Amino acid sequence: MAFPIHPVSVSEDPHMIQQLSVSELSALLDEQPEQLANWQVIDVREPWELERASIKHPKFRHTHIPMATVPLRHQELDKAKNILVMCRTGGRSMQVANYLAQNGFPSIYNLQGGITAWSREIDPSVPTY
Repeated sequence: MAFPIHPVSVSEDPHMIQQLSVSELSALLDEQPEQLANWQVIDVREPWELERASIKHPKFRHTHIPMATVPLRHQELDKAKNILVMCRTGGRSMQVANYLAQNGFPSIYNLQGGITAWSREIDPSVPTY
């Protein structure tokens, strides 16, 4: 069953979720891209949002799983990998990160500030919306 807006109600425990800043992600992409081979990056925004603004970096790879479909598709994720969840500003991704943590994913990161922070701090050519 797909959820129209929010996948689940979760009790947020910020101690389970680590925050990754956009500057830390940028440094990983530029200086240690081999480390990201052990990560799965999921973007939980809607398709139109990805079309409007996305991280453009030759070493950046992500899987698009809209937030409403996470309960149906979380089995596509590898529990042995670090998982970085991103959205527009970090709110939806934090909800999804909590959902994943409560469903047995041990190493979850939230991209702090989302694509908006990436645009403001790393690549101003990425539009904000």
